[in-house]
Amino acid sequence: MNLLRSIRSDGTINGSLSPSAVRDIVRSYGAQINVPDLNPHDLRRTCAKLARLGGAPIEIIQHTLGHASIKTTEIYMSTGEESNAGDFIDIVKESDA
Repeated sequence: MNLLRSIRSDGTINGSLSPSAVRDIVRSYGAQINVPDLNPHDLRRTCAKLARLGGAPIEIIQHTLGHASIKTTEIYMSTGEESNAGDFIDIVKESDA
């Protein structure tokens, strides 16, 4: 299933966005928030980490990420990768507001 679609100026849905188009869009918005090296994987990792912090079951995160094995998700969640989008964007929880 293709989640990301392009939309023509008349509002009709076009074909799927290519991986490079998604990367270009994310980098463009990243540049606007002074994070020029932001990439789609940063957003994916951030989504998974925030879901877990918010109490989402690991099985739901596995499904969201499309991992066939729960072990893959566990490894993905425990990797000490250098950063995620949450490191650059001030995320305010409702309880903090």
